[in-house]
Amino acid sequence: MSYEDRRIEVAKAAWRVIVREGLDRASMRAIAQELGSSTGVVTHYFRDKEELTLFALELVFASVLENIESCAKGKKGIERLEQIIFSALPLKVSDRDDWKVWSAFLGYSTGREHLIKEHQKRYQFLQEILCKELAKLQTAKMIRADLDLTLEANALIALVDGIGTGVVINPKQFSPEQQEYLVRRHINTLME
Repeated sequence: MSYEDRRIEVAKAAWRVIVREGLDRASMRAIAQELGSSTGVVTHYFRDKEELTLFALELVFASVLENIESCAKGKKGIERLEQIIFSALPLKVSDRDDWKVWSAFLGYSTGREHLIKEHQKRYQFLQEILCKELAKLQTAKMIRADLDLTLEANALIALVDGIGTGVVINPKQFSPEQQEYLVRRHINTLME
């Protein structure tokens, strides 16, 4: 197994501990136990919990981006925008784990300026993706010309964050159908 593959394996163990027990209990020792190894093995690949957590978050974010790309492939217009948004939502039970890691990292970032900046970079990237999609729709006259695209991208991100957080806190709060309905309802306001 390559060095990078082993780092991914360690990060996935961390991810499982975070999902099951929360970030505050995801110690290097707990992660090593999850991995079935010693703490020394974990620290060989990651200096500390923060570096490991950041790497685990990057894996979650990469997974989200792959999912966005896969779901949007071959789609056009409003359907493409919907698929991009749907791909970021916890529509499947398995998606909830990614949201748990994302939410845990967000809370962990409070008071840690460099981690907040890491989160901001990810949000900026998502905002850029959505702004490009909205600009295409605006050019094609599929959404209103008077929209502030940055504001609308931020509104979509806030909608996804609210739904995702709601599902993490209370899994029964939004069914997949309700999640999709809320997204479509918002997108319809862009077309009126």
